[in-house]
Parts: sequence; C-alpha cells; structure tokens
Amino acid sequence: MRAINQARFYLNALGMKKAIAGLGIFLMSACAHLIDSTVKPEQFEAPLAGEHAVLASCVTHKLQSNGRSYMRPLQFRNRQYPDIEASEIHAYDTRYLPNAIATYAPSNPDAIFIYAHTAPEIQSSAQRRDNDKAVYAFALLLQQIDSHTVQASLRGDPFIGNIAWKILQSCVMAGSES
Repeated sequence: MRAINQARFYLNALGMKKAIAGLGIFLMSACAHLIDSTVKPEQFEAPLAGEHAVLASCVTHKLQSNGRSYMRPLQFRNRQYPDIEASEIHAYDTRYLPNAIATYAPSNPDAIFIYAHTAPEIQSSAQRRDNDKAVYAFALLLQQIDSHTVQASLRGDPFIGNIAWKILQSCVMAGSES
C-alpha cells in the first residue's frame, strides 16, 4: 500500500513539474510579443519620382475612394510640412479614435462621417500617457529630395500599408506617364 502511495506522489509531482514547465513556456512566449508592441516598423522605403504634395493628394484621393470593406473604418489625413518640404498621410482607424463614430455604425445608416459629442472623458491618471498616442493603420511620409524626387517611407500595419504602397506606386506611374 505504501508503495502505491509513493508511486502516486511521484506521478503527481511529475505532473506538477510538467504543468509548471508548460505554464512557464506559455508565459515566456506570451510576454515575448509584448516587447514594445506600440512601435510600428518601417515597411517600405524608397526614392520615387514626383512632387510630395501632388503624390500625397493622389494617394489620399485613391485611398478615400477605395470601397473595400476593410478600408471603410479608416479616415485619412493628408498633412503638409512646407518648412521641410514634406507631406505625411495617416490612416486612422475610426474604431479607436475618441469622439468619432464610424461611417458604418448602425446609428449612422447613411454612412456619413460624423463626430460624437465633445463632452469631456473621465479617465484615470494611468490612462493619461496613452492619450497622445494616435492609433493609426499606417503613416506614409513623402519628403522632397530634389525638384523631381521624393523619399517615401511607410510604417504601420503590413496589410493596409501594402495597399497604400501599391497606390503610391500607381500615382508615381500616372505622374510619369503625363
């Protein structure tokens, strides 16, 4: 009887060791993906022919007219910086923007982009540092190198960023054909 109890103890101890080892592996793999996950890596970077304001306008227009379902929640902002001769396009996900209602929301059946009430949000001090971090799908920077060339760099979501990069290339090709 004593031998059976000892065997059960060793089996339970062995099972516990396996469970602890498995839990440790799980936690290590889960935490490995949390290391600075807010940094959006550069996806593309290349010099392209064109003028930054013209290319940014073309890309923004084509992105806004894109009717694919996964592009609908995005709002595009085209910002120009004359002091550094650059334009930047941000694609903001309206699902994560404060004071914005997505165009496909049931409360907005006509699909018109509207802003929600501007009443103040009550937040804890722990949330304060996250307020300045805009949630964007991608950011495309077009900086003028010379009169005929821009340096384009895109960072953000690989899937949406790839679509934006292809649209940028189509705008470059359209500009070179004219």
